[in-house]
Amino acid sequence: MNDNTASDRPDRTVLVLLPVYNGARFLTQQIDSILNQSQVQVFLLCRDDASSDPSAAILQQYRDRFPAQVHLLQDGQGNLGASGNFSCLMQAALAFQLPGAGEARPAFYIALSDQDDLWHRDKLATCLAEIQRLEQLHPGQPALVHSDLRVIAEDGSEMAPSMARYQGLQPHFSGFAAQLLSNTLTGCTSLMNRALLQKGLPVPPEAIMHDWWLSLVASSLGSRSYLDQPLIDYRQHSHNAIGAKAQAQPVVFRSILHRIFDDRHGEIFRLNARQASAYLARFRSELTPRQRLTAWLAGHLSLPVPPLQRFIYRLLRQL
Repeated sequence: MNDNTASDRPDRTVLVLLPVYNGARFLTQQIDSILNQSQVQVFLLCRDDASSDPSAAILQQYRDRFPAQVHLLQDGQGNLGASGNFSCLMQAALAFQLPGAGEARPAFYIALSDQDDLWHRDKLATCLAEIQRLEQLHPGQPALVHSDLRVIAEDGSEMAPSMARYQGLQPHFSGFAAQLLSNTLTGCTSLMNRALLQKGLPVPPEAIMHDWWLSLVASSLGSRSYLDQPLIDYRQHSHNAIGAKAQAQPVVFRSILHRIFDDRHGEIFRLNARQASAYLARFRSELTPRQRLTAWLAGHLSLPVPPLQRFIYRLLRQL
């Protein structure tokens, strides 16, 4: 279905990972937009997370129609949740052998996909050009490319031309300290090389999300790049696992004491700290002294004193 000019060229081949759970409503549109990518050879590895709707049957139909391109992971593990489903597929991607003329070969590049979006036809080709630029600058290192998205409603009408601006995100802040505090990567836009998966897997239970963990790996042990252009139509609807939310309005504090002891960020600080501590424990020997200090500081965001939490947060923002 996709452009045959890229056939049998490893440097133009992408394995797309598609986890599915009760996504039948928009699944065919998403799969078609993936298989119709231009200037690349696309292979699709899917896993149904014990859906109760016709999702599994739709995946089977695509495998029957495109047996060389569409592959199903059927591991009998049942429902793993969104992050677990992605993690399972990423582990399988490292063992996946791309079919084609001659000997089978491992996947060079891996892309993550949601089940209900629409990929622009040049999405993968644009990301491929950028990730190969990174690899030329940093041979052998983990590399990650991600992009902006256009937000659309269920019927496909535009809600916002830029998800980054709609949500008030700052995706250009890609340093390690920034990533420890906030995930600026929208996973469904990402393209990564094999080295990133090899370094980042397995995703530990302390990780807040699989894509956040990979973002940390790329920012500290490899390279990453953000493309300030929408390459995906991100569909906003009532069943999104996370969803796009407009930028929140500032909180109005009732008093000085209210400001000092405000704990509305306490839970995310605790999750940040848990993830940072796990990251430091795994990669301590590979991090620079500055990166180790940064991760150590982030691990103390769990201290149960709101003013101290905010002090550490502001300190990390300066690193």
